[in-house]
Amino acid sequence: MRIGDIPAAIYGAKSERVYVYVHGMMGRKEDSEPFAEIAEASGFQVLSFDLIGHGERERVSTPDPFNTLPEIEAVYDFARSRWGSISLYAVSIGAWFSLTFFQGRTLGKSLLVSPVVNMKLLIERMMTNAGVTPEILRDRKVIPDANLSWEYYDFAVKNQVTRWDTETEILYPERDNITPRSEIEEFAGKFGCGLTVLPDAEHWIHEADGVKFLRDWERDTILR
Repeated sequence: MRIGDIPAAIYGAKSERVYVYVHGMMGRKEDSEPFAEIAEASGFQVLSFDLIGHGERERVSTPDPFNTLPEIEAVYDFARSRWGSISLYAVSIGAWFSLTFFQGRTLGKSLLVSPVVNMKLLIERMMTNAGVTPEILRDRKVIPDANLSWEYYDFAVKNQVTRWDTETEILYPERDNITPRSEIEEFAGKFGCGLTVLPDAEHWIHEADGVKFLRDWERDTILR
């Protein structure tokens, strides 16, 4: 199906409760299928969609807040018109987009996997690795080789997550090289989130043991 121009899919038997699934970089809406089986068994449907440049969509650009947040809003409006209870499942950068859009809104529940929770600090780490200061980035506007944009950084500085009222569970891979554990622990402590650490796993959870741990975590947390 499509929500406007956005390729989307709905999984599960008809229900009054839904999880909106927001995938991460290099993902696609079909990534939600294993979770959707678990969610349906617990009485939920799952609504998933392709971020710009992913899945069915031509890879002409990468997601940023300027093209992604309006699409999350469109998906959210679609969900509100069809379900009484809306929860969130978000992965990696999809979690940051979701946290940015949904802060100030209360959802049924939120499950975050390998989440990026502070884009400002992530970009600043990228700047440090590239030997770029905020002043240099401001003057040059875009540094393609380092994947840096002043507009994106300025947005991240001005739109940090300061409010999160939704009951939330986080699964954090122990060897995540995108977000330091200290940032996750600070976020979880500030907003009262449950935090589970997946031992000896990287940001992209794909090894068999890690995937099994993820599925067990989903079954456990969706029922809490």
